[in-house]
Amino acid sequence: MSSDDNPAERGISIDVGAGVSRRGLVKQLGAASAAVGLAGCGTTSNEEPTDTDTDGGGGGGNGGGGDDNDGGGGEDQPDFEFSRHPAVAPPTWDPSKTREGSGENRRTAVFVLQNIDNPFFIPMTCGFHDALNMFGWDGQVTGPPANGGIPDQVSLINQNVSNMEPGDVLVTTVLNNEAYNDAIQNALDNDIVVVNGHSTPATKDWNYDYMTDDVGFSYRDQPMIVPHVGIRDARGGAAMAAEAYDRMQEKMPDKDEYTVLITNELPDNPSVTRRVSKDAADLGTAERYFKAQSDPSVTLYNDQIINPPASIADAQTQIVNTISGEDVDAVVCSAFWGAVGAGQALEAGELEGPMVVCGFDLLRPLLNQIEAGTVDFTVGQDPYSQGFQNVPLAWMYIERGIEMKDLEWGVSVWDQENVDFALERRSWAGDNGLLQWQESNYDFLQ
Repeated sequence: MSSDDNPAERGISIDVGAGVSRRGLVKQLGAASAAVGLAGCGTTSNEEPTDTDTDGGGGGGNGGGGDDNDGGGGEDQPDFEFSRHPAVAPPTWDPSKTREGSGENRRTAVFVLQNIDNPFFIPMTCGFHDALNMFGWDGQVTGPPANGGIPDQVSLINQNVSNMEPGDVLVTTVLNNEAYNDAIQNALDNDIVVVNGHSTPATKDWNYDYMTDDVGFSYRDQPMIVPHVGIRDARGGAAMAAEAYDRMQEKMPDKDEYTVLITNELPDNPSVTRRVSKDAADLGTAERYFKAQSDPSVTLYNDQIINPPASIADAQTQIVNTISGEDVDAVVCSAFWGAVGAGQALEAGELEGPMVVCGFDLLRPLLNQIEAGTVDFTVGQDPYSQGFQNVPLAWMYIERGIEMKDLEWGVSVWDQENVDFALERRSWAGDNGLLQWQESNYDFLQ
């Protein structure tokens, strides 16, 4: 999913796993029309990204996605979305690399996460390890513990940079648009390639123009950007809502209006919140997608997003207490706790269907509920690739001089038709998991 894509041309993109039924032509056209509408929606939010994610350029020809008037004749000014990234020769550059050679050079790449104890990052770590092994590099994944913070992460970045050689690679999550800037510039000044993997700030606050003009990132006196590898949260939330909307029409085709309960179990996490709350993003999000629909229309239950605790049992209790006995057609969750809780409530008879239930990420409790038929689907963001793809992006830059730019993609949908595939895929952690195997077999991890 490129952040340079125009949703007015592309619509909402959902990469669907094998076996998931395709929607009818009418519904597809409806979703496309909604996406066109979303492309012009804006808020005064000070929070994070967008469904169109005016990334790259951080702006465009006329304000980069704004809807300002030209002030003359009462006609709207054309709205252009585009991106410009600098083309700067990489560290240790040798022009002969574009004429000959395999590019098999020993390098070190370090991925600095914000929380090394978070199990979510295990598949990301596995992806990073696999890429290092394939490209013949050394490296590691590191980060502060769960009780650490951004200053600890920044300190680790600087420590690792001090031990690196020119042409090595730093990958880091970036949680805001200020705290990391000095450390990033320090890496660039030391001939280190820098990539922003996974977590990234709001597009309006962290874009190519901001990096080159406001912060002034530079490499050898030339403007430089820090490319992002991963998904855009608000766009992923809109994709989840589009899937839920289609499934409500399949389950309850005779209704002319649907009522949806949206839950956000991590309201203090901006990345998760951007999936669902329109107040956290300029465009996109599940909430904004639902509110843009008509024929049938969608109403948010009590016109609010509830915040159950990040606990399956507690989320189940709050969801049941909120909507038991009410005519609610879907429970759409920013994470997995609420979706599993709602599924268990349906299974126990605490909630009555028909009802669409969905969540985010491929956690085993959520996959088990999908297999049991009480949760309809979950949306996957592919953390493995958010670890792996940083390495080839950096390799192309260092070894072939291909300029750095964002590498972003959409989401996948997992339901009863393909959940077996998800459950069969290699385990990441624990005994007999991929991470353990890598630590025992990859030389650079010994």
